Amino acid sequence: MSLILIIHLIALGIWIGVVGAEAAIEFDGMNDDESYIRASKLHYITDIWVEIPAFTTVLASGMLMVNESHLSGVFLYKIIFALLAIMFNLICVYAVFKRRKCAISSDLVGMKSAETVMKVGGLIIPTFLVAFVLAFYLAW
Repeated sequence: MSLILIIHLIALGIWIGVVGAEAAIEFDGMNDDESYIRASKLHYITDIWVEIPAFTTVLASGMLMVNESHLSGVFLYKIIFALLAIMFNLICVYAVFKRRKCAISSDLVGMKSAETVMKVGGLIIPTFLVAFVLAFYLAW
C-alpha cells in the first residue's frame, strides 16, 4: 500500500467522521434558538479546522492516484460519486459560512434561510456512501 493511499484512507475516515459529528451538532442545535446559534458556530469551527482540510486531502490524494485505466468502468463511477460528495460538501460549507455570518449578528431569519442549502449539501452522505461501496467492490 502506497503512502498516498494511506493518507487518502486516513483523510476519508476523518472526513466521514466529522460529517457524523456535525450531524450530532446539528441535532443538538434543534433544541432552541440559543442552541441553534451555538451549533452554527461550532459547525463552522469543525469545517475550518477538520472537514475542509480532510476533504481537500481526499481530493488531492485521489487526484494523485488517478491514472488512465481509472477513467472507465466501475472505477469511473466511483470517481464521479466521490467528486459529487466533495461538491455537495462544498455546498454545505457555503451554507455553514453563511449561517455563521448571520449567527454572529443573531439574525435567526438569515440563519434559517441557509437551511435549504444545507439540505442540498446533505446529499454528501448518499454520494459518499456510493463511492465508498464502489471502492470496496473494486478492492474485492
